[in-house]
Amino acid sequence: KTASDKKRGYEMKFVTEQMAVKNLRRRPVRTWCMIFFVFMLSAALFLSSVLVESMQGSLQKTVDRMGADVIVVPEEYEREMADSLFLGELCDFTFDSRWVDTVLSIEEIEQATPQLYMASLAASCCSTETQLIAIDPETDFIITPWLEENDLPPLQEGQMYLGYNVAPAEPGKITFFNEDYEVLGKLEQTGTSYDTCVFMTWDTAQQIMDSEQWQLIFRGENDDADSMVSSLMIRVKEGEDPKAVAREINYSLDDSAPISAYTTNGIFSGVTDSVQSMSSYSTILLVVMLVLVVAALMSVFTITINERTEEFGILASLGVSSGKLGGIVLTEGAVIGLVGGVLGAAFAAVALLIFADPIMVKLQIPQLDTSLPYLLALGGICLALSVAVSLLTSLYSAWKISRTRLDNLIKGEEL
Repeated sequence: KTASDKKRGYEMKFVTEQMAVKNLRRRPVRTWCMIFFVFMLSAALFLSSVLVESMQGSLQKTVDRMGADVIVVPEEYEREMADSLFLGELCDFTFDSRWVDTVLSIEEIEQATPQLYMASLAASCCSTETQLIAIDPETDFIITPWLEENDLPPLQEGQMYLGYNVAPAEPGKITFFNEDYEVLGKLEQTGTSYDTCVFMTWDTAQQIMDSEQWQLIFRGENDDADSMVSSLMIRVKEGEDPKAVAREINYSLDDSAPISAYTTNGIFSGVTDSVQSMSSYSTILLVVMLVLVVAALMSVFTITINERTEEFGILASLGVSSGKLGGIVLTEGAVIGLVGGVLGAAFAAVALLIFADPIMVKLQIPQLDTSLPYLLALGGICLALSVAVSLLTSLYSAWKISRTRLDNLIKGEEL
């Protein structure tokens, strides 16, 4: 092609794009109705993706961060343990520490460490209402590795480490049951319930139980930390099956034992089922919405194009090729998809950022992934789908326009 032919082609392309935009502006009600369909599809995809992936990510992070294959807890508190680990709900169940030795007699156990859970109060006696967790620094393989990796000093009596989201009223000090304790530092953000916990030694837990405010509230009940354990975290030897080890532990306990051993996946089975159900429901909803949006847009495009046959006939008689006529329709579809996709993703992102806390509470999601790179990447996916759907629905109308004879277009015959 000559330079003049190329220039003429670019000018014609620019003209057709301008015509497509002007056509959309000339019919604002129809245009915004079509944009609304795409908007709903984009927003639904964005919201459901964030919710489902946040739940799946939080669950996986919790399992990975724990590093335990088997967990021993009081048998009637399996669900409470899952809620505590996954959702960060406060709990204070315990069992007699004498059962620990019975469990540790199992040969397939490589490491085991106890934990003691104590719930603080939302009252003047405490800086914050949070989960207090006592650990044994000598056997702990869950919290202690974080400290060693960051060259942080080990816990001593009267000292505490705070989860990432725990904010003390005063730097370097936190108060529980009217007693002040030294804050050694904050742990790195994990995206799990540990971000809202406070960690201490068994000696510090005993200090809290010996405090006057604790004694006043609990009246001497459960005030011997050494005799209590809330959970026993177990790591099995390499090559051993956690399910088999959990069964062996349960078989080794007599009928009077108030505890049971569960695999980590077993503890979270209820949460896993909920995540899978939510994922299935969201997929079904998106498929139904996709079908409805495609059907609605195709119907509107078909009706609109049939109303504009004379317009396309005049353009064709002025020298606009059939390909350019179809290009006008496709451009309109692309614009509708672009605007609807951007508005839907932006609306969903803003709604998530503003209402993140109520959403997490209502849907029991420990943390929403609202990092900028993730939201931008997801927004790009929603935008691409929106444009693809709009182009797909306008493709049939564009094809019909490009295949119809000039005289039929001028007559305004139905396509």
